[in-house]
Amino acid sequence: MDTNTAEAAPGDIRKAVIVGGTLTAWIAAARLASACRGTVRVTVLETPHRPASRVTALAPTVQRDLFDRLGISENEWMHASSASFSAAVKYVNWGEHHFYIPQDGTPPDCEGFPLSDFWLLRRRTGRTVEPADHACFREPPLMDARKSPRWLDGRAAIAYGWHADTAMLTHFLRRKAMETCGVRMVTGELLGAHRDASGMLTAVHTTRGDLTADFFLDCTGHESGLLAGLLGEPFLSAADRLLADSMMSLTVPHDSGPHGVEPYTTATALAHGWTWRRPLLGRYGAGLVYASALTTPDEAARSLRRALGLPRDPTELTHTPLRAGRTRRAWVKNCVALGAAAWSTDPLADDQRATLDLLDRLIRDLPSLGTREVPAPRFNRAAAAHYRDALDLAQLRYAASQGTDGPFWTQQRTLPLSDALHETVEAHRAGLSVTPAEAPLRALLTALTPHTASPPPALSHHPHAVRTAEDHFTRIKRQQRILLETLPPAHTYLDRLHGRIPQGDDSLAAV
Repeated sequence: MDTNTAEAAPGDIRKAVIVGGTLTAWIAAARLASACRGTVRVTVLETPHRPASRVTALAPTVQRDLFDRLGISENEWMHASSASFSAAVKYVNWGEHHFYIPQDGTPPDCEGFPLSDFWLLRRRTGRTVEPADHACFREPPLMDARKSPRWLDGRAAIAYGWHADTAMLTHFLRRKAMETCGVRMVTGELLGAHRDASGMLTAVHTTRGDLTADFFLDCTGHESGLLAGLLGEPFLSAADRLLADSMMSLTVPHDSGPHGVEPYTTATALAHGWTWRRPLLGRYGAGLVYASALTTPDEAARSLRRALGLPRDPTELTHTPLRAGRTRRAWVKNCVALGAAAWSTDPLADDQRATLDLLDRLIRDLPSLGTREVPAPRFNRAAAAHYRDALDLAQLRYAASQGTDGPFWTQQRTLPLSDALHETVEAHRAGLSVTPAEAPLRALLTALTPHTASPPPALSHHPHAVRTAEDHFTRIKRQQRILLETLPPAHTYLDRLHGRIPQGDDSLAAV
């Protein structure tokens, strides 16, 4: 991180207050203070907060967009947060067979067509019965074998993200933000706010006194305590598209030695909803998403126990309302909401990627005192676009699922799709070309509905591309074999990283 400081000009924003004790709050504090290099004094009002999920999923871009910019190595923050790898999401009971969506979920390109188009052609003509994920991506056999995405010398073999202990990662970023970025922390509760005649926030009232600033960030999570709570920005619910409104989570001890560590998130469809499971070394975080109108908390807890194979009902459950939707605007006057304070869909949403993108927009367009509302419309369009993409993807998981029935699933499938999502589904059935915005949706559709999709009619005009695709499939199989032979088990790599190497094991050199 560049520690050189610059001078703030008259009329510039000089003080910012971030409200919230969330991971998002400390990501924002560290990133903003680091980028502004001392010209903005950043204070975090750390309010009481219990994370909805005890294990956080982080996208591959988090290293580049956050930690690299803070001068923090991957090994350092992984060690500090007991982190593990996540190279894919494994879907169980959502379709005819389980399948993986890798972190880099877009199939390889073959002369302008995604490789999955050629897989559809092979399947339609009876030349393969292999699932799309195993044919088009290198990752699935590696996930089945629980392989590390990195070799023992630290080189990356495939794209991957991470699972991290939420509380430990929050503590690590808090310490880094305060020690190296100059962030100040005040612990207390948010009581109120003061605005000037133009409606701009000038201070927040707390149990520790007033905190004044030129700019405010709401990172209070689902409570949206500042933007929606005190400033009254309306919340636009997505209950007409997502039935689930509740979730529960817990951490379960797990012996990684004999069982290994799964280098992926598992999402399993159940009668009452669906569970997620995110492994760490020696334990895993898990949870259940369900609809309170159809399932009581006790029924949900029993369903979660059975799904996880626990001997009795879990007692240390975190119960959290799952409020799918968004605030009408994420930037109002001189207040910006980030993370779940701005929008939320479900636990599989890639919230940190969106948060970092919006933080970058805020930093690039950080206004002067006299222009604090000017960037708001553009920022709000970007936030709304992130939300729409996440909402469409969340709803598509239900709409296209084939493996589970019951009131939760049948009612969810009756909810209307957005026009854009309906258009994507029809384009997939007709074999139309894939746009970049549609790529995550089309990858999920290929996995969930392989029997209803048609190969693109345009392939009949590209015989050379069809022949080239066969070389791609052969190359992927060869790469899978090589990686299976050369990559270590995920738990072996993590044992070394976290200092749990067996005595006398000379095969594990230091990172």
